[in-house]
Amino acid sequence: MAGTTIRMTAERTHTLSDIHAKIHYIKGAEQIFHQEMHFDHTDVWLLVYEKYYLRVNSYATLTVLLTEQGETQAAQIVSSGGGISMSNNSLGTNQRFAKECVQALEEAGFSVDAKNSDALPKGLLERYFK
Repeated sequence: MAGTTIRMTAERTHTLSDIHAKIHYIKGAEQIFHQEMHFDHTDVWLLVYEKYYLRVNSYATLTVLLTEQGETQAAQIVSSGGGISMSNNSLGTNQRFAKECVQALEEAGFSVDAKNSDALPKGLLERYFK
């Protein structure tokens, strides 16, 4: 199954609640899980969404792990699924879902950490995020 993983960071300018609201309004995305955790001086939010893509007649999932420690915020975005046929080809649906999340987080001041984003197909950052 195809998947996309992207890491982003930001200085704290928005609350995690505000950031969640930006992600929550990705067109067609439905939130299926939300959990908030607090550890010492770190807040952690785990958000899971799914979105139906007609072109592959399947759902893609988006998992976002938001962390806030002091004035630093981080997001890890994992998008997967949306595969069709025996080859499980996603036709880029999970990459599209990840891109929409990246755009929402960029509005909140986040930037892609290209050096630490793994599982990205070669050229994905250039094609989708520049």
